[in-house]
Amino acid sequence: MKFFFSFIILFVIIITNKLFLFNEEFLILISFFGFCFIISENLRLMINSRFSDKVFSIKNSLLISIDGLKIQLVQKKKLNIKLTNLASDLFVLKKYYLKFSVQFLMLLITYLKSTKEVKLIEKLKEIKFIEDSYSKFIVTLISKKINEIVLIKFFFEKNLEIKHFKTLKSINNLNLINKI
Repeated sequence: MKFFFSFIILFVIIITNKLFLFNEEFLILISFFGFCFIISENLRLMINSRFSDKVFSIKNSLLISIDGLKIQLVQKKKLNIKLTNLASDLFVLKKYYLKFSVQFLMLLITYLKSTKEVKLIEKLKEIKFIEDSYSKFIVTLISKKINEIVLIKFFFEKNLEIKHFKTLKSINNLNLINKI
């Protein structure tokens, strides 16, 4: 209230000394200041409470946002730690895989060599068996053919009257006689 009385006294002094001329703009300005002063005096508590509520809600939303941001940063930090651990784990896994691959390939080469040798030996045995069987077959076949030839020759010598066969028969008879 002191401010209001001092303002009125100052205003009266200014008006009485004719420092300001009262025109329409000045009267509108004085009315506006008076309206603002009255509104601020009467509505100050309500406006202050409204602003303090707004400040409080903004402060709470900022704190909640900061807490959420802090939680996200902590989660991202944990994720980054996991990613760095993953990178080192992948490096270890790579080394293990390379070592395992080399060992596997060496064992595979050894196995393939041994199976090739075993298979080669088995194939050689099979080939030897086939060769033996084939040679027996050939000998049997040749002996049968010779036997057939002999039988045919004997048949022709006896039954046919061909000069060549008669000559052979006579030669054979002479050989038999000479042996006796």
